[in-house]
Amino acid sequence: MVMQTYFRQQAIGAQKRVRTRCALIDSAIDVFSEKGFEEASISEIALLAGLANGTFYNHFRDKEELVAASAQAIALEIAKQLDARIADLDSGLSRIIVATYAFLRFALRHKSWGAVLVEQFQRLPASGAGVMEYLRGDIQRAVAQRRLEVVVDDFLLEQLAALMIASLRRQLADGFQQPQLLRTCEYVLRVLGLTPKQARRELAGVAAHPLLVEDVVAV
Repeated sequence: MVMQTYFRQQAIGAQKRVRTRCALIDSAIDVFSEKGFEEASISEIALLAGLANGTFYNHFRDKEELVAASAQAIALEIAKQLDARIADLDSGLSRIIVATYAFLRFALRHKSWGAVLVEQFQRLPASGAGVMEYLRGDIQRAVAQRRLEVVVDDFLLEQLAALMIASLRRQLADGFQQPQLLRTCEYVLRVLGLTPKQARRELAGVAAHPLLVEDVVAV
């Protein structure tokens, strides 16, 4: 097994503690995605990262804490990248659609990342609170624009996260299906209070956005 080095590369120039933590996260992503959480061992994760078992415990209490940190790192990294790419969108509803689609598509392209997100959500649904703040902001924008009338709280965000993870889990198992991903975006809008007709109209309104067009071209 060759360890991915994405987060370790992001930490180049940082303090040694940060670099070591990122190396463990990279290693965990690979081991968790290949063997699953239950079969993965701390010794194997540490060995793949080129570290001693004792070093692991200097950074994480156990596997549960490591998978939580890995999922959070993945989700925030995807969200940060997408936030920059939807900066051209003012409409809160448009931002919700495009960000939902692109977030899930990115996780499906990088299956090891997607697998870790699914694993962590099954263990602790509220763990994605950090990344869900991006979605919270877009929903609040839509409310301020008078396009939505919803109470933006943790209960709402957990419903939306559950819907997105269900879509991700299914497509990791069956393979990418753009119609299902678009249905996920439609259902997100419906949870937010739009009718099916309104949701489909909003989807049609962003069909030409580059983050969606790239998949239309590839199909």
